[in-house]
Amino acid sequence: MLKFLKILLRTVEVSFIVFVFFIGSLFFREQAVPAAWVEAAVARVAPACVVVRVESFAFGFRRGIVIEGLRVFERLRLLPQEPLASADRIVVDVFGRHLLVEGARYPRLPDSYYAPENNERNAPVEAMLPTLPRFALTLVRPDILGAAPERVVADVEVSARRASFARVHLDWPPDGDEPMFLDGFCTVDLERQEVCGEVRGSARQSHIRPLLVALDIPASLPYMDAFTEVPVKIPAACAWRVNLVNNDFNMDLDLDPTLGKYNGVPMKRATGQLHLFVYTRGTSLNYHHVFGPIVGTGPKDEPLEGTVTVDGTNGYNTVTVTAKSLLPVADLLKIGGFVGDYVDSDVHGDAECALEFRFPRAMTNNYEVLNGKGRLSIRDGQLMRLRGFKGLVAQLAERVPGVSWFTDSTQGSCDYVIENGILKSNNIYIEGTVFSIKMYGQFDTVRDALDFTVRVQFTKKDSLVGKILHPLTWPFTKLLLEFRLTGRSDSPTWEYLSVIDRVLNVGDEGK
Repeated sequence: MLKFLKILLRTVEVSFIVFVFFIGSLFFREQAVPAAWVEAAVARVAPACVVVRVESFAFGFRRGIVIEGLRVFERLRLLPQEPLASADRIVVDVFGRHLLVEGARYPRLPDSYYAPENNERNAPVEAMLPTLPRFALTLVRPDILGAAPERVVADVEVSARRASFARVHLDWPPDGDEPMFLDGFCTVDLERQEVCGEVRGSARQSHIRPLLVALDIPASLPYMDAFTEVPVKIPAACAWRVNLVNNDFNMDLDLDPTLGKYNGVPMKRATGQLHLFVYTRGTSLNYHHVFGPIVGTGPKDEPLEGTVTVDGTNGYNTVTVTAKSLLPVADLLKIGGFVGDYVDSDVHGDAECALEFRFPRAMTNNYEVLNGKGRLSIRDGQLMRLRGFKGLVAQLAERVPGVSWFTDSTQGSCDYVIENGILKSNNIYIEGTVFSIKMYGQFDTVRDALDFTVRVQFTKKDSLVGKILHPLTWPFTKLLLEFRLTGRSDSPTWEYLSVIDRVLNVGDEGK
């Protein structure tokens, strides 16, 4: 018995010495653990639908825990073979309280966020976080929902129901001598059932645009892409909030670019705000996006302001636009997204509009499903210099002397409705110094077919003289100066409908 105890004590002593040497060696080397052991241990605590794979796992005192090639999969995803999240390397410095993650990637939100039809969720997230003392986090070359700075640092503190990321700092490679960075915070609060955060600093469109792509907000991309040739960094601010109970997503983005162009139009400044709201109600994924107010100035300090609102509800998009501008009419058309040479570049105008369009969310170029309404007015717009009115000006020049008065200073207004792709209006007015025009009819956008009756009047519709003389001059106008506008939008045809030549011939015969 005594011999057995001596052997046992000797064994313990040797084991202790080996253990001490083993522990001591970890100051100079790292101990590898089979990846299968790690994956099996994670599988015991992770949900059944989550699969974790690692290329290697090792630990030591010098660097701490080192995980290579981490990949997390979710079996229930549409593409389960693509990682839900991954990282090239994770280093946990336990004693230094520092977490280093290289090449972290989280490419997209859960599939339910992108589904055209969904089930409304109304259940809180029930989870308990591990309580951890404050530690430093460093992300090197991460790609989180398209946002891919060079480095991210933050102070992290985790309790059972809250994780806070304070003093967050994102760095991009310098743009010349200009540093590019964002500073802010992020909080995951399970008591309030929300994730919120905010960052401020300076960035480029290329830094922000991939995030909007990953969040599947295509309506915001034309707004972003319209800014070009911005020579200096853009002051930017972004705030977001996610409701964990129903997955409502809110994001506000402020951009303040100076100089550069917007849809090819030189701008001295164009300050814009984006409010993005995505939510599920019933079985429909909906959104409410507000682009604006956009406040800008042209190269000659011409003011521009406007707002675009996009609502997606029950499979339909509704777009409303309000805008005011003193920019040249040609530039205003370009800013609005129209292409082509519609008007002389020096034609200015004081424009104001309120427009609304409604169409199915999946609409491409099928204008038969386009509906809408709106009002447009332009003052001092010299509208008769629009390319489409050249035929009318030529017709008038043959019959009315001094028609240049008509083209020098004009203003216009109209109300319209769009029914299944056909734009209709019965009160298109264009007014000049002496003459005015009333147009009524329709434009079939599906067949690109114009069909308008155009009447030239000798007085403005709202002037005192016009109110007095219009009943007297209407028969003469109806008889002498009426036209029909047909053809395509890019090649309109003007047809003279009056019988003025016949009247003149009768007069000559009677002399």
